[in-house]
Amino acid sequence: MRKILLASAGVMVMSAGMAYAACIPTPSCASLGYESSSSCEGGIKCPFGNAWNCTLVNKITEIEKIIQEGGVGGNKNCQIGNIYYSDKSCSVSLDSSKTPIGVVVYIDSQGHGQIMALKSIGSYKWGPNNDDIPTLTNFGNGENPIYDLNSCVNTQKIMDAGNRSTYPAAWAAHEYKTVGTEAGDWCLPAAGIFTSYYNNQQLVNIGMTNAGGTQIGILSYVWSSSEANNPGYVWTSYFSNDYGVVGNRYSKDTSHEVRPVLEF
Repeated sequence: MRKILLASAGVMVMSAGMAYAACIPTPSCASLGYESSSSCEGGIKCPFGNAWNCTLVNKITEIEKIIQEGGVGGNKNCQIGNIYYSDKSCSVSLDSSKTPIGVVVYIDSQGHGQIMALKSIGSYKWGPNNDDIPTLTNFGNGENPIYDLNSCVNTQKIMDAGNRSTYPAAWAAHEYKTVGTEAGDWCLPAAGIFTSYYNNQQLVNIGMTNAGGTQIGILSYVWSSSEANNPGYVWTSYFSNDYGVVGNRYSKDTSHEVRPVLEF
């Protein structure tokens, strides 16, 4: 608020100086946006008369409220590597008064992002061998999996294709819950989320350690929700490989770790 008011004051002084130098008549309060004839709490008084601007104060209050609540369209206070809490807040260092539930591994330009659970929730098969889900993109042959960020969209498509016994990895992620979240909030991460983790390993791993979580190992295979171009394979994490993912190591009917993600 202070910066906005100072900036406004600076414009007024400049305008007044220009008026003096060029003999321009003093502007009216109304022309400058001071349209209230009576004062208002926290209002800004016109320097040239008895009028107030109350709208600006209201706008500033709205802006402050948006910042406090996390910003428009996402939590603007969250950055990759931050610890994410059950109250949907973020911090760099652990806040012992709150319950950490994950670490931010991806943020887009609008403040939306995804957090990864602090630990693996177990090892599960992805699905039947050589089974292809028609609604999922088969990444390969030019379709680069590192750009797939649709964790929850993919997870829903997998679940729509069969029950928990058919696709146990996706269902396990979907049924995961923590303090502040419910079953259905979490998803099987898309391949691009592992790439984001891979590209920001130092930040994410520090966050995991500070929050009491477990880092994904360099040679660890963790299921993604992104199918490979071979119907028998799925992209998994593999941080010793370029881009942090690999798509042709193990078939869908082998067991690997599941590390759910939460979109915000």
